[in-house]
Amino acid sequence: MKTLIDRIDRFIYRVKKLNRLIDQKTSIKGVIKSVFGALFLSILVLAPFMLIVINMFIYTKLTFFLSLLLVLLVMGWGFLYYFFYYRLLKSYFPQLEDVDTLTPQLFESSIIAFIFLIIGFVVLTSVF
Repeated sequence: MKTLIDRIDRFIYRVKKLNRLIDQKTSIKGVIKSVFGALFLSILVLAPFMLIVINMFIYTKLTFFLSLLLVLLVMGWGFLYYFFYYRLLKSYFPQLEDVDTLTPQLFESSIIAFIFLIIGFVVLTSVF
């Protein structure tokens, strides 16, 4: 058990170290542009799928399945947002090309997806 806790601790330390390195090489203006660009692109990519799923709620027998699909789309939005965020950061700041951004990207998007999963389950259990 101690080795698992040590591995988790080392992984979190590595993510913090990479985040500090990324923060040193970026500026507020570029980060704000990356955040808004990632929000725009991720919403633009997921909007057609969300609209299709929401419009299919007229079929009452598929309501539970469509609700689960909607929760999965919202969870996927977190991964898509962080993908675009780090991609835009690398394009605005070329000195980040040699920095491993995949580890913080997957870590942060997994946390967001887990939070959306919990919220989705709470909403689904209260509705159904």
